[in-house]
Amino acid sequence: MNNNQDKSEYRYVEVAVPVSQFQTFTYKIKNEYIESLGNKELIGRRVLVPFRTSGFSGIITEVLDKKPNIKNIREVEQLPDKEPVFSQQEINILKKISDYYISPIGLTIYYFLPEGLRWKKENGKWINKASQDMYIVPNVVSTTGIQKLSLRALELLEIILEKGEITKSEIKELGFSESPIKTLLKKNLIKIESYIYKEPTLKQPVKIYKEEIQFEKDFYLYHSEKIKKRIETYLSIIESSIKKGKSVLIVFPNIKEITTFYEKIKPIFGDKAFIYHDSISNKENLKTWFQLKKLKGTITVGTYKSLLIPIKNLEVVIIEEEHSESYKSLRTPRFDARHVAYNVYQEKDTTLIFSSSVPSVESYFALKRKLMKPLKEKSKNSKIKTIIFPFKSEKNLKTLLKDNLKEDKTILILANKKAYASFLFCKVCEQEIMCEKCDIPLKIYKKDNNKFLKCDICEKKYNLLKTCPHCESELEEIGFGIEKIEEFLKNEFSVSYLEENKNTKIKLATNIIDKELSIAEFEKIINIYPDFLLNIYDFRGNEKFFRNISYPLNIIKEKYILITNNTENIAVQSLLSQKFNNFYEKELENRKKFNYPPFSKLILLTFQKKNLELDDVEQLFKNWINKNNIKNINYSGAFYAYYSNIRGITRIQILLKDFKKKKALINLYEMASRKSIKLIIDVDPKNLY
Repeated sequence: MNNNQDKSEYRYVEVAVPVSQFQTFTYKIKNEYIESLGNKELIGRRVLVPFRTSGFSGIITEVLDKKPNIKNIREVEQLPDKEPVFSQQEINILKKISDYYISPIGLTIYYFLPEGLRWKKENGKWINKASQDMYIVPNVVSTTGIQKLSLRALELLEIILEKGEITKSEIKELGFSESPIKTLLKKNLIKIESYIYKEPTLKQPVKIYKEEIQFEKDFYLYHSEKIKKRIETYLSIIESSIKKGKSVLIVFPNIKEITTFYEKIKPIFGDKAFIYHDSISNKENLKTWFQLKKLKGTITVGTYKSLLIPIKNLEVVIIEEEHSESYKSLRTPRFDARHVAYNVYQEKDTTLIFSSSVPSVESYFALKRKLMKPLKEKSKNSKIKTIIFPFKSEKNLKTLLKDNLKEDKTILILANKKAYASFLFCKVCEQEIMCEKCDIPLKIYKKDNNKFLKCDICEKKYNLLKTCPHCESELEEIGFGIEKIEEFLKNEFSVSYLEENKNTKIKLATNIIDKELSIAEFEKIINIYPDFLLNIYDFRGNEKFFRNISYPLNIIKEKYILITNNTENIAVQSLLSQKFNNFYEKELENRKKFNYPPFSKLILLTFQKKNLELDDVEQLFKNWINKNNIKNINYSGAFYAYYSNIRGITRIQILLKDFKKKKALINLYEMASRKSIKLIIDVDPKNLY
């Protein structure tokens, strides 16, 4: 076969395949196959391709103008869907994410691909592990001239012709067995289509419009009101957009908040309201995905994975609780949803709104520099009475709690720490009892009056020790957690955990951040000693402390008691004065002094291997610098990570600041792999440990 024949017979495409390689792969598709498609668009289309000895679902990212100079180009086996999964815009965004976070393009796309579309070839067969109903459509236009059919098969064919499409489960609900279905398929009178969904008959939304929200297409920070007031604003934005045939996407950091909000909007907007997250069945998520591609004027609420759904006529994207650490993915691709949302805003020319009761330092900085606009003017300061108590001892704490729980009020106690106690300590050796695998202090837990030790990293449990294994001195329990506070309170009060559906006025929790929408208000909140946040190994410690002590104001009606020994800290002073900008200004001053974000861009490199030595990493890093001719590199390390040994694996880190040659890090990744060292490249890391 000569090149001209080959060119006329095939189209050549680049396909992103879910493997840890920083490239796409070239495949060919027969032109006659493409011509048989109803929708002939190839970019963003899912393809089933052979890869090495098996095969994967891949996504076409590029169509080539001519045959590339590559030998033995393999052929696409199937194009299983009626239409592309992603549009060109989503592919553009995914490429940017891959480049920015130094993540293999195939894994990046695979992460955002609905679970039900992730097929793999096993033992020569394509396996779709998602539970998915089959849609059956007619392969003829009428029953005229069709012979040798049983009455039952003919009856079923007439039903399929009338409906246009029907699921296999619906056929069985009509009383048909498997036999007539097989007969019609064998005679090629019907066929199975993958992922074809009817557009629903949309209901008219209930009139809820309260106020006209005036804003242009731009980038906004909405932090002037509590979340319940923000929800009213969102309802107005949604209705205004739907009236114009435009769509809105609202992203929340957790499923509880998503469900709570969806339950509010579903009765209002009916079939125009959609929900999308991983806990929903694959079938329903796929149905939602393809419906949102076609329908005008919708409202979708979901996790950050919903940001790459090709929603038709998307006008507004809202990132609620924009400060949340949950928006940073902890596995490849290690993207930040806020950065992805910004790419969506740029690529699709939408309005982007970051919302939070206590915004991130980075968002405050962007607002100050007029990179963002305020959506509304700041409301008046809170009238809640705030009282500060010092922490002196556990005995003193018990007395304080007892005195403040006597009132007949709804009270929330924030204990801040899990477990019963923080760790076991030997005063003679001056050492904590550590996990033998992870080299971190073991926490003390209590269940059914029995105490035990547990590692919060690998979750291995140990028997409680009374004496030090090294010197046999008596061990001391240090610190307190929510279990110890619960034990004390239950002796005199009726108390339950916040997550429990129990009718008690006193509730216990370790954390309420990112749960504001789904938590009822309390007349009083007692926040017990969040000071440990100031000692964490991270430049965001002050911000986390500030958010911890400020966040309760959003769900308090009357009185707030904060137990802390850091009364002179700027975060506490800002809380007392209700001048929260004072904290942000001081925090920005400190970060600028030490060149931390938002004044720099960080990349955290974590090298992992059993028995890894500092010298190994230092030599590898120097070889990489020399090989790539890198000049003026600003980095710290190599140093042992804060959690230096997890499950027997040694972790050594290097921190880069403002490093521009990101693609050179792919070479470092490959050099590390050749030495059996796993390298995690974390751009804009959430934490430095």
